[in-house]
Amino acid sequence: MLEDVLHGTFEERAAEFVKKSKQDPEYALGIMLAISRMLKKRTELAKTDKDYMNPSTFSKYFKPIKKLLDMNGVPIVWNRIYATYPERNNNQKGRAYNIAEIRKTLEFSNGAIDRAIILIASSSSIRAGAFTLRWKDIQPVYKLDGKFTLNVTESEVKRAEIVCGVMNIYAETDSEHPAFITPEAYNAVMSYRSEWTREVGREPKDTEPIFKQEGDLPRMLAVDALRRRVARVLQAAGLRPPLPKGQKRHEVPAMNGFRRFFNKCAKDAVSEDSTLGELIKKEYMMGHTGLVKTDRNYYQSHLFELVREYLNIVPSLTVNNEERERLEKEKALQENQELHQEKTLMKDLAKDIREVKLQQERHQVINQQEKKDLLKKIADLESKLNKS
Repeated sequence: MLEDVLHGTFEERAAEFVKKSKQDPEYALGIMLAISRMLKKRTELAKTDKDYMNPSTFSKYFKPIKKLLDMNGVPIVWNRIYATYPERNNNQKGRAYNIAEIRKTLEFSNGAIDRAIILIASSSSIRAGAFTLRWKDIQPVYKLDGKFTLNVTESEVKRAEIVCGVMNIYAETDSEHPAFITPEAYNAVMSYRSEWTREVGREPKDTEPIFKQEGDLPRMLAVDALRRRVARVLQAAGLRPPLPKGQKRHEVPAMNGFRRFFNKCAKDAVSEDSTLGELIKKEYMMGHTGLVKTDRNYYQSHLFELVREYLNIVPSLTVNNEERERLEKEKALQENQELHQEKTLMKDLAKDIREVKLQQERHQVINQQEKKDLLKKIADLESKLNKS
């Protein structure tokens, strides 16, 4: 773009631009504004036009020039340039996968590894970069005798129920946080563990990767390779048809579509918590800082409080139709039991209140009779005094 006003090789033009800009910052500002006007016209073209520019990429053209000028101490009022940027209002919003589409991806999954990846992605909301998990980073959450626990003894296993799985995301980093998966997803991971063991020829070590490359060596599956696996499944399931002319992205983002599915289920779920507490917990489960920057430190949710919140979402996140219906029935039964207990409690409270009122009334009657007896005694004493 600068070749129209500068001459020589790329390095010579860059040096000349910096030199002139130092001598006259308004010179550089004028060129930047001219470039901005030219690029802005491209954002106003039809999306089918070969010269069309998406407004979201607009700032990328200025970043290297800004760095060049900043590194050479050229003072530019960048706010004047930023003010000319087009509004980012023509991006495709996209949507989440729906439950039928996720079921279809499972039908076309290539082995236990694909099934585990898809079910983790759809039930935990973790990003593609968070799949660098090790076996020590995942464990089941049990419900035993009405309480949540991470550990059960051999004698307790039969009575304990796995209600979800918990994963340690970005372990040993500043971004470390827990994420949860459905029992369906946890079982898929355990099925893949059996396949992992057959391929390697032994049980995995805690420090070894969950998702590994093909073969008998436990080498971490790269994030790009994981994305390619998901892309192949989507292609096979018919969820990635050729894009219409002029359209650059599919309606549902390949990996982020699962994250959006989780977000929708979380928002639709009914919570027993306060509105603020519910929102903060759900944001936390998605790996967000929360409603305000201090939430992580200020609102320290206990793990099992998050589990309780997550269990409200589990039926909606479950993909298998029979399992989904079973969980929904269990949830409805539990809600009915809780409602019955609440009604019973209310009846007991009403009975207690009536008994307290009756006791008060009895005491009032007794007190009134005692008062009459006392007044009669006083009258008798006064009468005796008068006679004497």
